Amino acid sequence: MLKTFLKTVNLCSFTLLLALSVFAVKADELKPEEIIAKHLDSIGSKEKRAAVKNRMAVAKSEFISKVPYGKLGGKALIVSDAGNLFFVSSFNSQNYPFEKIGLFDKKVTIPFIGSGKRSPLGSFLQENNKIISEKLLTGSISNSWAFLDSGTLKAKIDAAGTKKIDGRETFVLNYIPKGVSSSDFSIKLYFDAQTFQHLRTEYQQQLHARNYSIGVLGANSESGTRNLLIEDFRDFKNVDGLTLPHSYKLYLLLDGQDTTYEFEWNLEIAQYLLNQKLESNFFSFNEK
Repeated sequence: MLKTFLKTVNLCSFTLLLALSVFAVKADELKPEEIIAKHLDSIGSKEKRAAVKNRMAVAKSEFISKVPYGKLGGKALIVSDAGNLFFVSSFNSQNYPFEKIGLFDKKVTIPFIGSGKRSPLGSFLQENNKIISEKLLTGSISNSWAFLDSGTLKAKIDAAGTKKIDGRETFVLNYIPKGVSSSDFSIKLYFDAQTFQHLRTEYQQQLHARNYSIGVLGANSESGTRNLLIEDFRDFKNVDGLTLPHSYKLYLLLDGQDTTYEFEWNLEIAQYLLNQKLESNFFSFNEK
């Protein structure tokens, strides 16, 4: 009886080790372009993706300043086509009335929120505007998502192994935009190892001694160490043949030598609208 039990345990252990080794081999064997191709299939068929010319995501938004603490609620709208992104979140606050982020005809546009200053998020994105111009911000929520037109990518993309995100195994890709030093600024993208859905993007900026403004909600830092922006995507649901995230979180850490600031923007998407009739001048922040 004992021998039989031990044989069973050994067999189970061997099977588990074999499965893990097979997974490891597959992880090593998958090239970045294969991961991207599988990710695109996780969104929808090639025909369905091509049929969608624009997307509109309507959401409830929440802003949380963790250090120092504060909380605001509001609404958000993300509208996109293949080349443009219109992202607006409004808040009932005089100090922080809105967040506006745009990519209009290849030009990054982030308006001031008042008094000639931007929010911490706006300041970080303006400082690192390739996040927007490379069409990475908002991930697969947007029809402008970089990988939807992967044939035009000019960035260097390397496989960086695997990592667990909230208990889920993911494939990691390093994304290095043309003309950007990876020692000063790094981008990592995480794709679920089972579904190939895009779960996270991390942007890390290494700071050197200088006067760095982090926006009207923060302060200035004479010399810092690093800034970190994380986008998280969850709650994937079917939308007319596309599988899209309905929960979107941005986390921003501004880590100076003397002071650390932490902020969150949480969006719960209530509805996606596909192939809307947009005015020819829709993609701008001019009064419509």
